[in-house]
Amino acid sequence: MKKDVKHTEAEEQPEAQEAEETNGAEEPGVPESAPEPEAPEPPEDPAAALTREVESLTQERDTLKDQMLRLRAEFDNSKKRNLREMERIRKTAAEGLIQNLLPVLDNLERALDHKDNASDEVSRGIELILGQFRAVMAGAGLEAIPAQGVPFDPKVHEALSCIPSEDHPADTVLEECLRGYRIGEYVIRPAKVIVSKGPAVEETTPEEIETM
Repeated sequence: MKKDVKHTEAEEQPEAQEAEETNGAEEPGVPESAPEPEAPEPPEDPAAALTREVESLTQERDTLKDQMLRLRAEFDNSKKRNLREMERIRKTAAEGLIQNLLPVLDNLERALDHKDNASDEVSRGIELILGQFRAVMAGAGLEAIPAQGVPFDPKVHEALSCIPSEDHPADTVLEECLRGYRIGEYVIRPAKVIVSKGPAVEETTPEEIETM
């Protein structure tokens, strides 16, 4: 009985191995389709490429040109500001010095007006000093303001009084009491003057009114 069992087991083993080999064998796969090759891009038109390159360079040139113009404008504006500031400082410094020297100039001119009371040597000395003084002041840009005989200008004249005048129309400078000076358009000191009111107007008396 046992022999039959062994024989049966021996027969079953090859069958099982064959089944395992059959199950373990790889099934033949379906071959995958190869990817289609991409179509090559058409070659770029040389004229189009050149046009695009020219446009790019032109835009870059315009950008650099605009930047250069901006920098140049900023430089010019800065230069003008510096020049104006230097001119303002120069005028301010000159103004302070001239303000202090004007009384000296006034006194020299008054002394020259009374040279008849001095000797010739003193008079010539005053004239020499006054001439040199005026030359130095003119070199600093100082100039006298016209006054006598010209129309009154409140920008450069200071009226001390107004009096009637038969020979001069109204608002005409009759007399210069103190000379005025300016540097360019900037007034250092206005001229102090006496101004004409024109011909005197006769007042009508009550008796004349009744007669009329």
